Amino acid sequence: MTGGTKYPETLSGVEDRYPGLVDRVRRLIEESERAYNGGARERGSSFLWEHTVHVASLARRIALAEKRDPLPSVLVALFHDAGKFSGGRYHEGDRPEEEASAALARKALREFAAPAGLTKDIVSGLKALYGEKRSAHPLAAVVHDADFLAKSGALGVAHFFVKSTLRGRTLRDAVMNTLSKELTYAAVLPLNMRTAAGRGLARAKSRDSLRFFGRFLGELNEAAPPGFRVAALGILSPEFIKVRLVVPAACDRCNGSWRYEHSIAAGVKCRELRVLVRCRRCDSRSEISFCLPEL
Repeated sequence: MTGGTKYPETLSGVEDRYPGLVDRVRRLIEESERAYNGGARERGSSFLWEHTVHVASLARRIALAEKRDPLPSVLVALFHDAGKFSGGRYHEGDRPEEEASAALARKALREFAAPAGLTKDIVSGLKALYGEKRSAHPLAAVVHDADFLAKSGALGVAHFFVKSTLRGRTLRDAVMNTLSKELTYAAVLPLNMRTAAGRGLARAKSRDSLRFFGRFLGELNEAAPPGFRVAALGILSPEFIKVRLVVPAACDRCNGSWRYEHSIAAGVKCRELRVLVRCRRCDSRSEISFCLPEL
């Protein structure tokens, strides 16, 4: 293998077929992530590459369970985030990273003499990850499920805390900023899957994630009362989604209760939910926003 680098079994099929391709993508991801972070990261250290390998492993597992050739799915997984920090920027000009990923995949696969038909499938699969209707593209369906599964369960929970640390957040900040999204996605994870194999894996991961975060909030509240509570908000967009909002147990200013006003706007890649959390007594307010899952 290139430079003596040893890759996990998940990627061995790609490396056997196209020696050096995995290393090319790894370096591309690491360098773009380092550029986005201002060069602060150590060489060879990449959260995004760890995530890519995890998604590729799950994509291979799902493809095999669906009785499909795993190589195309693993290739789509390998490139799916390659364009996230293209040029050291994130979503420059509101351009979905899948477009940049598809361009990078087309260029690399041609250089490694991949068949034109396979290259076309990989590129179309990557583009279909953005704004794709359910099951309209089989490769996109596999990698879509793998990507969301990688963000759930025990490793998903670990990544939640890693990302919070990378962003300089305390536990309270992490809860306030992103735990509503984590709980909402965990609760609907099986409904968010596009393959039967993905749904099978999602049921256990959903239970594990919800169980852990429930215990986490319980202990956090004991350590620093009054802590937080989980409020349910039912929305229609266009399907019914029961959103879980993690909010302080009471208003810090006056101990009042909360009321919620929500809106949904078109984001770069999703329908973005914005919830204004307002105190009924003193009108203190904060906002929670995140992309809604596709059910």
